[in-house]
Amino acid sequence: MSTHLIFIRHAQSTWNELRRWQGHADPPLAESGREQARLLARRLATWRIDHIYTSDLRRAAETAGIVGEQMGLTPTPSAIWRERGFGALEGLTSEEIAAQFPEAWAARMFGPITGIPGAEVQEAVIARARAGVAGLLQNHPGQTVAVVSHGGLILTTLVNLLGLPPSGHALLTVGGNTAISRVVVDGEHVRLMSMNDAAHLELWLGEPV
Repeated sequence: MSTHLIFIRHAQSTWNELRRWQGHADPPLAESGREQARLLARRLATWRIDHIYTSDLRRAAETAGIVGEQMGLTPTPSAIWRERGFGALEGLTSEEIAAQFPEAWAARMFGPITGIPGAEVQEAVIARARAGVAGLLQNHPGQTVAVVSHGGLILTTLVNLLGLPPSGHALLTVGGNTAISRVVVDGEHVRLMSMNDAAHLELWLGEPV
């Protein structure tokens, strides 16, 4: 029995517009993000989706709410789908991180970023991702479930689902806002059907994401 999992990165937040790392920080969607979410919802309205789960952070929950309203589904919020907490990096731009934490920034080329004061340890993120997926498979066998989450958490989830080593974090990309990645799980067999699909934004006239 195959279970289809659809992982969706949240739409553009006010901090995404400023290129600031967010982690557990909780900025809302920007107006550009609400338009992205509406385009996403229009596309997903033609898909068969049985349930929607979402991170409880506003940028994801607002995105899921717009999608759910279009599809007649009420998203289920859960902190398990939150972004990794980035501690001292939260609120900084990539340029500021590279200047203030050069060793941690360089570590991104080989795996998940490490050595950040106050950050959630990667082992805890992996445990959350595994628990989240296990819950979906247990509660929704044979169904199609969408999860609106965050780039880092989605990346960790995919790396672990596909059985990749930690270097998979450096080989795969988190994708842009509202990017869709689809996985089919059939017992112990996992197939990546698509990754970082944002075709619904191709005709969007907003700023590039």
